[in-house]
Amino acid sequence: MANWARLQEQLTGLPVVKRSRNSIHFDKGNGEIVANFSGAPCHYEENGEWKPIDTKLLLLPDGFYGSPHSDVKIHKDGRVKAGGYQQKSALVDAKEGVVDGDKIVREFKFGTQYLYMKEDGFRQETVITRPPTTAEAKYLIASESGELPSKYKRSDITAVDADGAVHEFVNLGQFKKWLDAAAYPVTIDPDFSGSAAEFRCYGQNADYATARASAYFGNAGGAQFEVGQAAGTYRINRTGLKFDTSAIGSDSTVTQVNLKLVATSDQSTTDFDVQIAKCDWSSLDPFAYGTRDASYDLLLTGDLDDSIWRNTSGMSANTQYASGNLSTAWINKTGATYYALRSKEDSDASVPDGNEYVTIAMTAHATESYRPVLTVTYTTAGATGTLLRVNMNAQMQSLTGGY
Repeated sequence: MANWARLQEQLTGLPVVKRSRNSIHFDKGNGEIVANFSGAPCHYEENGEWKPIDTKLLLLPDGFYGSPHSDVKIHKDGRVKAGGYQQKSALVDAKEGVVDGDKIVREFKFGTQYLYMKEDGFRQETVITRPPTTAEAKYLIASESGELPSKYKRSDITAVDADGAVHEFVNLGQFKKWLDAAAYPVTIDPDFSGSAAEFRCYGQNADYATARASAYFGNAGGAQFEVGQAAGTYRINRTGLKFDTSAIGSDSTVTQVNLKLVATSDQSTTDFDVQIAKCDWSSLDPFAYGTRDASYDLLLTGDLDDSIWRNTSGMSANTQYASGNLSTAWINKTGATYYALRSKEDSDASVPDGNEYVTIAMTAHATESYRPVLTVTYTTAGATGTLLRVNMNAQMQSLTGGY
């Protein structure tokens, strides 16, 4: 289960002075505040108070499972509801699911399905271990009824094989053909959520210049995205990040900024710098598959920030690393702050000899300690010494106009 705000309190060990939908702020002393920002919501509002989101599933009177922050409900039989909408992957010979923290786990004869409660929606992963028959394949795709509430955005149904090849579902025939040739295991992920805080695009072609210039695929809100380049059939990965930093407020002065990321794997046979670029992709927010070329190009054009995330030399997987100090002027104190992650080799148009990429955990990652964190230190006008604790929801309403 995920309780990102509580984790930040445990890691930081400082008094909380402010909460917002996407951030938690701590008293650092001497008039300084240090705020940690999440791509996903970390608080929900109840009776005028911001409360930490905990995605642990609780049994509801109707037999479904849910969480206090969400209208999404999940059943052990695989049904998922939100308002008047319902979806279900029937699967073949699926057993009744087992509740495990923030997810329900359903086993079937050639795989496992995971149904996750999220901070702002729902995520499903169906992992299969062999090619399905045609009859089996159709039951992997969720049937739907009703209308999905407008606050949620449905993600494209995609499948990823063991080699990282991606298939976007169009029809059952093409899907079955792709599955027959895929490397196993294969993960299928039909989701819906609020507006995603991250997206990635990659170019892929036997010609390096073509791969670098044209997006082959793009998606938003994944659990982890690749950044960097791969040889052979060239594959070039770029990622956009967004943080709602409006809770800082216009009367504040930002004094330090750092981006914390976790790489879940390092596939770089040649080490490279993971660059952070000041890339305002707000005009293309939310990411749409139809504008992937424009998004892919934009991620390459953003000016480099004052520091990189890090070089891949000596990097350990599943370990959080903080960037050097980033530009304080780039932080949008009354709105969203946008970034791009890319490889220096990509920026330099350097043709790779082998793999030069890492896989970086994103906001949808099941392990909350792996998710991107933007840490901003700031002072407020007239603040000195120890900050006064006030009604934080009222303070947020005055700063942001509410949610």
